[in-house]
Amino acid sequence: MASQLQNRIVGSVILIALAVIFLPELLDGQPQQRQETFDAIPLQPELEVAEMPVTQVPEVEQFNGVAAVETVELDAEEAPVMRKSTAASPTAPTAGDLKQPGWVIQLGVFRNQASVDRLVEQLRAAGYPAYREATQSEQGVRHKLLVGPGLVKAELEADLPKLKELTDLNGRVFRYEP
Repeated sequence: MASQLQNRIVGSVILIALAVIFLPELLDGQPQQRQETFDAIPLQPELEVAEMPVTQVPEVEQFNGVAAVETVELDAEEAPVMRKSTAASPTAPTAGDLKQPGWVIQLGVFRNQASVDRLVEQLRAAGYPAYREATQSEQGVRHKLLVGPGLVKAELEADLPKLKELTDLNGRVFRYEP
């Protein structure tokens, strides 16, 4: 008798479990799926454009990049020796000066940092605000020898012959934006 009672209890438990699992799905109906709606982008309206004659467009100088700069690679022994100059002695650039936009003279790009540092010290002793800037290139680290910055391009261009006389390096004036 105990086995019949056990069979009925087990059967009842199974039926109750099936009812708990499947009955909610049957009573809910079809599950709703959320679909996002996308708005179509409207076509560009056709507009009539009135043509106006162009007056004169002002010339704007742009920075052409380092590719146009002649690269000079010298060792410390081969670096040019500076001649004495009677130039006025302006102060070296401060961190605040280097953050303002303007113009800068690039005298060359060197592989040897020691020769660039020596030239920077000689230029500073001659009264020019010189500094060096390290850049990464395909061949490794290169050091730019820079003088400036200045706010007026013509003033820096006027210094080019004096710097050529001092260092035997042809410099170029570039736009400087920190």
